[in-house]
Amino acid sequence: MPLPEPDLTRLRAVLNERRHAAGFTFEQLAEASGISRQTLLNISSGKYNGDLRTWLKLSRTFGVSIDELLGDVWR
Repeated sequence: MPLPEPDLTRLRAVLNERRHAAGFTFEQLAEASGISRQTLLNISSGKYNGDLRTWLKLSRTFGVSIDELLGDVWR
């Protein structure tokens, strides 16, 4: 059975929801994750989806698996 296509528009919401829940500013998240503030802003605004490395860093920073972080994107 084939996997459903991801809804990449959800990536923006995933980042924003997790960042707010963790209480991070963009500066704090950039420092904690090693991802540039500009990249985070671009994902947050929907201008960039990020790559696998970016999402792995974010999952580690938020203390969740990548499946947990991105699961809603695949529904």
